[in-house]
This record gives sequence, structure tokens and C-alpha cells, in this order.
Amino acid sequence: MKVRFKKRRQNTNLIFGIFWFVLGILYLVFTDNNTFWIGYVHLVSGALFMIQNFYDSRHQYLHIENGVIQKNIFYGFSNKINLDEVYEINGTKSNYILKSEARKLSIDPSLIDEQSLIKLFQILRQVDLPSERNHFSKYKPELE
Repeated sequence: MKVRFKKRRQNTNLIFGIFWFVLGILYLVFTDNNTFWIGYVHLVSGALFMIQNFYDSRHQYLHIENGVIQKNIFYGFSNKINLDEVYEINGTKSNYILKSEARKLSIDPSLIDEQSLIKLFQILRQVDLPSERNHFSKYKPELE
């Protein structure tokens, strides 16, 4: 299962990418002074935003398969945690933290699409932990 990014995040990355790319082209075309390198910085920034948008569209935020949650990060390594190894799930409105002996996975719910967030709640609520160690066991089944 893929836990999707909000469309707003993806659209924002695309808009910023186009903006910086166009700004870089305009700067290179209309500037003759010794600061032409700034135009290249804008072009690279725009390209990175657009590549980030493409990567996010293709891979999304989280993959949950065979009891493993994998967080996809473009500018770094993917972070994985096995749900069977999780001994505690903490949560606040702005952050969910899954802890195992070897790893800690932080999930930002503000980046997640509403439908995907409900599915993520269901999966995290089903993790076999005592209720005092699973933040999601407090949620009522009406969320489904």
C-alpha cells in the first residue's frame, strides 16, 4: 500500500520548480554583468524542485508491504522499519514516531493525503502492542 502525499505539496513543488527555472532563464537572458552564475543557481534550484515533484509523484511518502513501513526520501536514504519489531508508537498532532530496538521512524501527518492517513491509522492501530505503548489504540473504529 502506498501512503500518498497531499496534492498541495506536489503542486507547490512543481510551481516553485517552474518559477525558479523561468527566473534563471530570464536572469541569464537579461543580465550582462559578472553575476551570471546566479542564473545557473536558479536553474539548478528549479530543476531540483521539479525532480523532487517527479520523485514524489512516482514513489509517494510511505510504502507499507509485508509488515514493513518504508519512508521514501529523495535527498537521502529510504528509512525502513518492520512493524513486528516496533515496541512503541508515540504520536502528536504534528509527528508520529515508531520505535524499534534498532531504528526510529518519524512520520509527518501534515504531508499525508486524508484517505491515506485514515488507512495508515488503521494499520498502526492493528500493531500488536499494549494500549499504553500504541498511540493509535486510543482511536475509535469510527475513523474507518
